[in-house]
Amino acid sequence: MKKILLDANFLIDLIKYKIDVDGMEELVGGDCRLVVLKPVLTELRKISGGKSKDSRFAKIALMVIKEKGFDIVETEEKKADEAIVRMADEDTAVATNDIELKKRLRALGVRVIHLRAKKHLAVS
Repeated sequence: MKKILLDANFLIDLIKYKIDVDGMEELVGGDCRLVVLKPVLTELRKISGGKSKDSRFAKIALMVIKEKGFDIVETEEKKADEAIVRMADEDTAVATNDIELKKRLRALGVRVIHLRAKKHLAVS
């Protein structure tokens, strides 16, 4: 089974722009697991406790993770981007809108799901 690693900025943008997470399976060609790494959860909690405009979206993202039953995976890395890069392999796609992270992942041959035109999801 394939897996999709979800980044914090991607989850916030899904909520902000009202994009349904259920369409991601089609992008990777079938059945897959949606995975959130522990450092990503930590990042979302930190954002949700702040006073930024994204704090409300981060709180909702945390609720969606729980309600939809996304897999939560522990990692040795404390930084979300490092954990994502280390966990990515040929059976993994990464959902992120972070430009630098996308470049690193593409250089490794990892498929990247991103938000396009704030309306729909795309794979590169």
